[in-house]
Amino acid sequence: MKRTVILLCAIGLFLIPSSYTIKRIDYREAMHKNVCKDLKGDVLLYFVFVDNKETLPWTEFDIHSTIDSINIAVKWLQQAAKEASVDLKIKTDYYIGNDFTTISKNLSHGSILKTLDEVGLKIGLTELNQWSDFVAKRAGASFQLTEKDGIPEIKNPRNKERLIAYLRDEYKVESVALLFFLNNYFRTDISLQVNTFDTKDVEFAVVSYKYPAEIAHNFLHLFGAADLYKTPYRKNEKKIKFAEKEFPQEIMQDPYARNIWDLKISSYTRYLIGWDKELAPKYQELLTDKIIQF
Repeated sequence: MKRTVILLCAIGLFLIPSSYTIKRIDYREAMHKNVCKDLKGDVLLYFVFVDNKETLPWTEFDIHSTIDSINIAVKWLQQAAKEASVDLKIKTDYYIGNDFTTISKNLSHGSILKTLDEVGLKIGLTELNQWSDFVAKRAGASFQLTEKDGIPEIKNPRNKERLIAYLRDEYKVESVALLFFLNNYFRTDISLQVNTFDTKDVEFAVVSYKYPAEIAHNFLHLFGAADLYKTPYRKNEKKIKFAEKEFPQEIMQDPYARNIWDLKISSYTRYLIGWDKELAPKYQELLTDKIIQF
């Protein structure tokens, strides 16, 4: 199924309920917020491979090829930062068990798309938070914690927040970008960022595809970047066409199966992730849109 069809299906999911309200969204509300604030300095990209009943099982080959894609995405991101005269050093690490075993945790409705379809956005995000907390607890259980003299024993992380707190301390970084990978090769689903507009829980992303552009795209979401193509969080057709005309090679356009080396970080995205202090007046209209709020 083509990416455009998938996206239209995802957008259609939000029209199913008989009653809804339209709420204005301001993408600046995701700036300088939560764990991933400005994309500068030392950052840890921590990723976890998760097996789910509706995805292909992770094989050693799949894991290695995804790590290769992550390394390409990181190289591209750091090159973009260098070109923008931004000091950025991205460290990477991941959870993996013995003999390349992963964490198994089914999504309650099989996929992200089905979750949003069957229970709606609000409940769906709650379920994704519960799902990710379970995965984070399993990953945290693998850490070998040491007890220091005079300091009480620290328990293994039991949710995303504690996992990130541990990783920040362990790697001496301020920002931890947490990505959960599903093996959706030849499967239909979407990637999704969660908790980027508030501080009730830490932000994370579930990534369905292993293209470097898809990985960089979702990584940038956690630091405040906004989509520029039609998604449940970007609906205004006039603004979408304007963004496509102004930024056709922008990483926050639809990244599906695109060559990352053909893409760029535009002045619009540089502003949202904290690389530029100001945004040109003609792009101010792209800072807002309308979403369906249930």
